[in-house]
Amino acid sequence: MPQIKAFSLALATAAVVTPAASAQLAGYEIVAQETVVDATVSKQLIVNCPKDKKVTGGGWAALDETDAILEGQATTSQPAYDGTHWMVNARNQSSFSPKWKLKVWAICAKAD
Repeated sequence: MPQIKAFSLALATAAVVTPAASAQLAGYEIVAQETVVDATVSKQLIVNCPKDKKVTGGGWAALDETDAILEGQATTSQPAYDGTHWMVNARNQSSFSPKWKLKVWAICAKAD
């Protein structure tokens, strides 16, 4: 009768451990701007950080004139290569409200 041998394989996992980051970024600030409310289907908005700060993140929303959130699609939502601003290109896809505004925010912090 053939003998069955059991093998076990131990998988090792590695983790990179780094010191905890500061609870706050130096000079942390959220800068927000919005376009006018109209029926333009596509809009672009660039939000700049103050001169002594760099963008660390950002976001956007498609809103109606009462600030209710609409269905939208971003074709671009990204920082500038030099870290000075956040740029969004977006389209209103809501059948509820053809009139809308694009709101964009940039998360900025002090640069070294």
